[in-house]
Amino acid sequence: MTTPDKAWTTYEQALQSLSESSPKLDAPALVLRLRKAFPNADVREVNLAVETFIARRQAPEKLGAWAKEGHFSVSLLQQASRESIATYRAQFFEGRSHVLEIGTGTGSDTAALARVAKHVTTIDGDPIASELAKRNLALQGISNVTFLVGEAQTIVPSLTENFDALFADPARRTRTGERIKSGEDYSPPLSFLLALSIGSLRAIKISPGLFVEPCPEGWVRQFVGYDEECLEQTLWYGSPIKDSSIVVTDRDARWEPPEKELIPPIAESLAGYLVEAHGTLNRCQKLESFFHQRHIQPVAQDVAYGISFERPEPSPLYTSYKVIEDLPFSKKKLKEAVNQLGWSNRTELKKRNFPGEIEQIRAELDLPKHTHASPFGVVFFFRYHGKPWAVIAERLT
Repeated sequence: MTTPDKAWTTYEQALQSLSESSPKLDAPALVLRLRKAFPNADVREVNLAVETFIARRQAPEKLGAWAKEGHFSVSLLQQASRESIATYRAQFFEGRSHVLEIGTGTGSDTAALARVAKHVTTIDGDPIASELAKRNLALQGISNVTFLVGEAQTIVPSLTENFDALFADPARRTRTGERIKSGEDYSPPLSFLLALSIGSLRAIKISPGLFVEPCPEGWVRQFVGYDEECLEQTLWYGSPIKDSSIVVTDRDARWEPPEKELIPPIAESLAGYLVEAHGTLNRCQKLESFFHQRHIQPVAQDVAYGISFERPEPSPLYTSYKVIEDLPFSKKKLKEAVNQLGWSNRTELKKRNFPGEIEQIRAELDLPKHTHASPFGVVFFFRYHGKPWAVIAERLT
């Protein structure tokens, strides 16, 4: 499939016209309208144009203001690095002469690397993705990038350039958008990328849920968050980053585990303040050391909640709550306790390693409808000393 400039512009104009007259149209309706307007058009181009139009609604929040005119498929946008994450990671490539990138995608990481390195050569197995990325970089005024199309396993051995750094973002979703769980099912496979000896600095972006254990010699893991979530994991070689460290880019928050693992005792009581760790701390599997450094005791070994008997210092790496009451899980007693507080249905219900279904519990609590004057709070569910437990709490501001 090709996307000539003239045809692409025509599709954009048609889509814009449709959106202005029918802003609530979904993807199938947009495709149908566009195919009627362009009856001889390649159906794949029509589908891609519609995907691009829909993706543009979400892209600026993730990639920056330029993306409102960018070119994406939905699956490419899903895998793209957020602007702040790409910028953070690219700083380690500052001053590199020639970076090889495997997995161009939308070009979000390509652009960040090109801003700090003299030149970037990027490879993608999908010619459409490569074409879209070219357009995205042109929109940003970036010209120091060479685009190659083909399988990395074939192209990389034939390259004759001298690269002093490598960045790889293998495809981790199927063409229908489903997540790939095994690193060997990535495209290209993780083992191929780890075996490459290209440059003194190397980074591979993988799923945060893929725990590489043991980590290959010379490589370290970094867990990358944005807002409340752990979004990515980067495997680094030749960087100053310590293994199992975390960073939350929009909060400018970082943490490195101590050399010796610290294991605090399980909390003997749930009175005081409940601490909910950031998703990156849960993923890095060093949460107990983080808690120990801050005199926080975990509620269980496999739950990312802890108890502090003193009011915790504010931190971007956790959220704190004042415990009002804790009790063995009983729907009847829990309902009585929450009703006495007068809490509305705006109350949050959170669970970790708990057998009950949150929506079913919410339905059975049958909390009153929220009004502007209604109080509300948070109820946590988890196993405490092996038993289902509930903690009623208020979020600290």
